[in-house]
Amino acid sequence: MPLTNDTTPASLLQHLGHRLRRLRKARNLRQCDMATLGLHYQYYQRLELGQANPTLLTLYKVSATLEVSVGEFLRPEPDHHL
Repeated sequence: MPLTNDTTPASLLQHLGHRLRRLRKARNLRQCDMATLGLHYQYYQRLELGQANPTLLTLYKVSATLEVSVGEFLRPEPDHHL
C-alpha cells in the first residue's frame, strides 16, 4: 500500500492485519499458535483485523516468528487482479 494523502491510520492498520494474516497462513500457523510470542490470542486476532495498533516490540516478535523482517509487513500486496 503506497502512502498517499488519503492514507488513514485505520487503512494502515487494515493493511498490516491483512499482511500478518497472509504471512501466518503461508507458514501454516493458526492464530492461537502465535501465543508462543506471549501475545494474548484475542490481541493477535485484533491485530489481524486491523483493530489494534502494535508496538514496535510486538512487530519485532511477530516478524521473528514469521521469519520475515518488520519491513515485510509494510510492503504493498501483489496485485492479483491483473
